[in-house]
Amino acid sequence: MTRNMWHSCGKYKLEALFVRSEPHVFPLFQEFAAVVQECGPVRMIPQKSRIVFMVRVRFAGCTVKKSHLDCGFLLTRRLDDPRIHEVITFSPRSYGHRVRVCSEKDLDARFRRWIREAYAYGQQKHLENYRGARGDRKGKNSESPPRSPRAPR
Repeated sequence: MTRNMWHSCGKYKLEALFVRSEPHVFPLFQEFAAVVQECGPVRMIPQKSRIVFMVRVRFAGCTVKKSHLDCGFLLTRRLDDPRIHEVITFSPRSYGHRVRVCSEKDLDARFRRWIREAYAYGQQKHLENYRGARGDRKGKNSESPPRSPRAPR
């Protein structure tokens, strides 16, 4: 973890997040988690106020509300859809989207496409072309000429 990156220490139990929610919300979460896990291997991390899913980086998650889930996911593009109630721009290639999920009907084919795209974001697939153009992961181009030594003072 980067020194200046916000984080929350602690171990949280998944069940604790559903104590104040209506009985249908936990099965709804299980269906949401299944949609995410259909994409491939993921790590589910219950936190103090939300549940996140990550591959290389976090790409999806949800906050448990009394009667629904507030689900979020990251994409390299901004979606324009009436179901999305909030979009947060993190950078020119990173947009957080929030969708209210009240029933399994909300986890339809369109939602599943968004989650698959977010999974690719979590794998950092969008950086492959960028890295290829610049060289290795650290951005050093192996074909660049060696640096000349500093001139004596």
